[in-house]
Amino acid sequence: MDRRDFLRTAGGGALATILQAVAGGFAKAAGTGFAGLPFARDPLPGACLLPLGDVQATLAAMLDTVVPGPTTDPEGTAGALEACSMNILLDGSFPFRQYADLFALALDGIASDAHGAAFVELAYPQRLDVLMTAQEQLPMLRLAFKAVRSAFFGGAYNGVGLRYVGYPGPNLGWRHVPEASFRAPVCRERTEAGWMP
Repeated sequence: MDRRDFLRTAGGGALATILQAVAGGFAKAAGTGFAGLPFARDPLPGACLLPLGDVQATLAAMLDTVVPGPTTDPEGTAGALEACSMNILLDGSFPFRQYADLFALALDGIASDAHGAAFVELAYPQRLDVLMTAQEQLPMLRLAFKAVRSAFFGGAYNGVGLRYVGYPGPNLGWRHVPEASFRAPVCRERTEAGWMP
């Protein structure tokens, strides 16, 4: 057996072992209803994470307070949850996933002290009051609010926020508009040296 045959055999055996381990772990997680996993799935662009437990429900109420959605907005427009802003808080590529439990505990603690109820049970004005207090105590929460707003208004996962502000989309060019100045001078030279005005 030469080196090439050895690598093919060893690589095929290693791949089979890895696939068996992955399939076994997936079957175990599926058998328990994925209860051992912290979230339903890793965030994908365009796929919104939905609240699964108490921590995520508190975070969802926080998002609905930062950028109100159909349940709290008087006009019933889409909000942070519809713009997939939960992904910003739970995605491992952002710095907020490690603080998600802390955010939820802090919000529930402040809500309990100030209003005698859990954060998700409060009305919108009371939740807003709790968020104002919480962002003074947790500077990372203030950064999370900015990220949530940018996910909504910047269209990080979908175009819900962009449609809300009336953004028509990127400019695809003006070649089809005869009045546009495509390939035409914007202004004419006015100086003898050839400088633009």
